[in-house]
Amino acid sequence: MGIRRIRRAAREGRYEFTLHALEEMDEDCLTDADVRHVLLQGKLVRELTNDPRGSRYLLLGRAPGSNLNIEVVCRLLPSSLLRVITVYALEA
Repeated sequence: MGIRRIRRAAREGRYEFTLHALEEMDEDCLTDADVRHVLLQGKLVRELTNDPRGSRYLLLGRAPGSNLNIEVVCRLLPSSLLRVITVYALEA
């Protein structure tokens, strides 16, 4: 159920980045389009449920037109907004 809600929020543009996610994206030269692609096409690797603020989801995918693997950690808020908590490129 979580992955469908994540993809719907991404398709509808109902997502936001934390400052930490933006800093990590900048450090790894990743764009909003890279992250959106992972949200729409990536694989749900893990649901992290031991957090009183709600479940977090770890998605793994590739940047479009690249072999760069990216992990995205996000959370669905009660408002149905998707918050991207952190993003990072994986070392080869």
